[in-house]
Amino acid sequence: MNEGIDFSDIPELGDDFFAHAKKREALVQKSSVIVDRDVYEWFKEHVPASSELISQILRAYIADHQAKSAPSGAGQGVA
Repeated sequence: MNEGIDFSDIPELGDDFFAHAKKREALVQKSSVIVDRDVYEWFKEHVPASSELISQILRAYIADHQAKSAPSGAGQGVA
């Protein structure tokens, strides 16, 4: 499968690399969400990067909800 790839200019990763390597958490979570078919079809038809826009919409909803449920003075530099 990789016979046609020239790996000669890529250094091997030795024990020192793996001794200091750190595992990172994924920045995105891949999962399934149930969305009404008409909503899904509209986004798919009208928005090229619909997944990104849906994430932005949900993030905005979260921020709005957090702002409304925050204690009075929270986030305003009031101690």
